[in-house]
Amino acid sequence: MKKMISFVLLLFALVAKAQKVEILVGGNWAEIPAQQTQSELKPGWKIVDYQMKSKLTHYLSGAHAAQLAEGNRPVFRVTPGEKEVLVDYVLVRLKTSKYYRKMFKPLLIECNYTRLEPSAFDVKAESDSFICQPRQVLQPGEYILACLTQRPIGELQDILVYPFSVAKE
Repeated sequence: MKKMISFVLLLFALVAKAQKVEILVGGNWAEIPAQQTQSELKPGWKIVDYQMKSKLTHYLSGAHAAQLAEGNRPVFRVTPGEKEVLVDYVLVRLKTSKYYRKMFKPLLIECNYTRLEPSAFDVKAESDSFICQPRQVLQPGEYILACLTQRPIGELQDILVYPFSVAKE
């Protein structure tokens, strides 16, 4: 029975397709580690047992991402998950502070984002992944790549993102 369970788990690991995002740095692909956002819920006011105007904010710790992009038009290799497509991924610019980075709006869908689609990116298929490069130059700052179809984590709707920085040239 143990052999059967280990065989099924091994087969599932080979068949299941995990999402992965890489960035081209110095001619080599460097994986961008997924980072979970940290959320803060600032309560609003109460009127007869109804909570009004609560504010949710998603933060990423640290002033800068660990991965620095090369140039103002970085090249990404995105391997979507099993039930995802390339246009589910979006590029979002973050607001920076001295100790953290945060999204401009509380929900990812409300942010000003750019989908990874052929109208905004040069896209090439490579086996089970896609090579994407923005057509327009990105402004220096902090960015994330995120999947819109992912399920939020926990009560405060945390999400997994792939952070990177674009430096000034």
